[in-house]
Amino acid sequence: MSGAQLAVLAVNLLLMLLLRTANAGIPLPAYQAVMKQQSPPEDTELGLYDNSDKVVKLTVSNFNATVVDQNRASLVEFYNTYCGHCRRFAPTYKKIAEELFPWSEVVIVAAIDCAAEENNGVCRTYEVMGYPTIRYMGPGFQLNEGHFGQYLDTQDEDEIRFLLAGLVAAENLTSSHNNSYWPNFHHVAEKESPSSLFEGLSSLRQYVAVVHEPDNSTLAIETALFLLQWPGVQVRRVTDPATAAKFKIDPASHPVSLVDRKGEIKLLSPTTASGESYAEAIEKELRKKNITPSPAKEHLPHVKPAAKAADKNALIEEVHRNKHFVYQADLEQAIRTVLHNEVSKVNEISGDRLLALQRFLVVLQRYNPLGANGHQLVSRLKDFVVQFNTQLTGQQFEIELQRLEAQLSPVYSSTHFVGCAGSSPRLRGFSCSLWNLFHFMTVQAANNEESQDPLEVLQAMHGYIKNFFGCTDCSEHFQAMASRRKIWSVPNKEEAVLWLWAAHNEVNQRLAGDATEDPEFPKIQFPSPNSCSECYRTQPGKNLEVEWNKDAILGFLKNIHNPLFISRYGVQREELLHPTEDKMRQKRQISNVFTDMDMRMGMLLYAFCIVMMVLAFKLFAFKGYRKKPYGHDLLGKV
Repeated sequence: MSGAQLAVLAVNLLLMLLLRTANAGIPLPAYQAVMKQQSPPEDTELGLYDNSDKVVKLTVSNFNATVVDQNRASLVEFYNTYCGHCRRFAPTYKKIAEELFPWSEVVIVAAIDCAAEENNGVCRTYEVMGYPTIRYMGPGFQLNEGHFGQYLDTQDEDEIRFLLAGLVAAENLTSSHNNSYWPNFHHVAEKESPSSLFEGLSSLRQYVAVVHEPDNSTLAIETALFLLQWPGVQVRRVTDPATAAKFKIDPASHPVSLVDRKGEIKLLSPTTASGESYAEAIEKELRKKNITPSPAKEHLPHVKPAAKAADKNALIEEVHRNKHFVYQADLEQAIRTVLHNEVSKVNEISGDRLLALQRFLVVLQRYNPLGANGHQLVSRLKDFVVQFNTQLTGQQFEIELQRLEAQLSPVYSSTHFVGCAGSSPRLRGFSCSLWNLFHFMTVQAANNEESQDPLEVLQAMHGYIKNFFGCTDCSEHFQAMASRRKIWSVPNKEEAVLWLWAAHNEVNQRLAGDATEDPEFPKIQFPSPNSCSECYRTQPGKNLEVEWNKDAILGFLKNIHNPLFISRYGVQREELLHPTEDKMRQKRQISNVFTDMDMRMGMLLYAFCIVMMVLAFKLFAFKGYRKKPYGHDLLGKV
């Protein structure tokens, strides 16, 4: 082998040694162990209902056992914890559950959270298209294609109660489902009399309360349901004036007639025309006759583990100190929730909805804030979705997502919100992080020349919110605002950044003081003067419209959404993310104890030595220098 070849070989060996040393940051066994670990799902204590209310909490594990083929009915709310409309409706639904708890032997008031990933299959199977969705499922309910229960198109408390009472009465059941509590909702027949009312009744029934029920009313039905725990009385309905007269009923003054087994009648005058008032009047009279109710049914609440208050307070203090920071954990939680909850629970993804998903994944792949594994996940998921031309099911999407995550695990460096964490698990969270994600992507698009389309991110956002966002009310508000603000006329990518900023501020202004607002994080115009004083041309006042410095705002937004400045506070597995400049600099300093200048000088000196060696070799080779032969004891002349 020539001297020149030996020199080149030495250089290659040295370079291989350097590369091997550079990649030896994590021992192979430790690295393999890390790769085998799954990113744990987030325990966000989701749910709008807790131990203090009477709403029956449904999950995938108890849904069928509680709702399907039962001897009583169920009123089920399908809701999404992150939906503002659901949050506003929750107090009303709690009140309904509290007031109608005495009805629970015949109909329960229940709810299932479609924001919980475990419930995706249930919400997808029941084709829940908007939130909140309220459905009535009667005794013996069976899930059939196209039949997912009776939809109640209202969130008004009185209307829900009226409709529910009517649906229960329409079942017209007595004992076909072995429910001894089911009232007799038949009207008193014209031929019936005070003495004939007890024919066929159990001996426990000592009284029959005949209640006048006006047309288009459920007054008697509700009265019967409120008296389920009183086995000594049965309630009957009467509407015909002539039949009511047999029981001495005067609808105006004495609408209730309490009949005993001897045919004697006691007229009652409830204080108000409501089921509760009628039931109270009957109960009061029964107690006088030493008739008592059955033991009250106990509500067995679902017990949740107590949250760590200290950790939550530390998190809130951190966010208050850095109000304009964007957190890596929030960006990841937004992506995770979109993929695992929002898209996966849609039963059929076709047409415009499929196109919207494809556009979203293309943009997410291009401006992805995740680490290396997360980049591969989104890229492969996008490739999977774009191969479908007509239809994709949410179940297919979910199965592929789970397969890819198992293959690429771990993907997410965090399993909880940080900057978007609320003072309560029911506040902020996903909706806050989703805004952050789209702001981040508009800024990355503005700083990237890969695409010249100013609408790529806004179009993806609009399509996602229209077709997948779990808050129906929020989606409709956003679409109306987008049309009013002329989203499709945004001229360039920097204007897209400002369009989204202005739209977000409009939403903040609309929701300021709303029931969904977190008192720890009031909705204000962003950025605040403390975060960016240069962003204001005039100081904001109570009745004065803010005059913004949009150039300063654009610079501010680009700074806080710069990947180099995204805060990693609260991240649990930073090794999954791309190393920051500081980390890379520290790694170089620790590995060889030389500064950047030392490294550059060393490399120059190394190159110089190689060149001198090659030149020296060539100089000797061209002169034809040869050694003189000499004698050797064994080999002779050499």
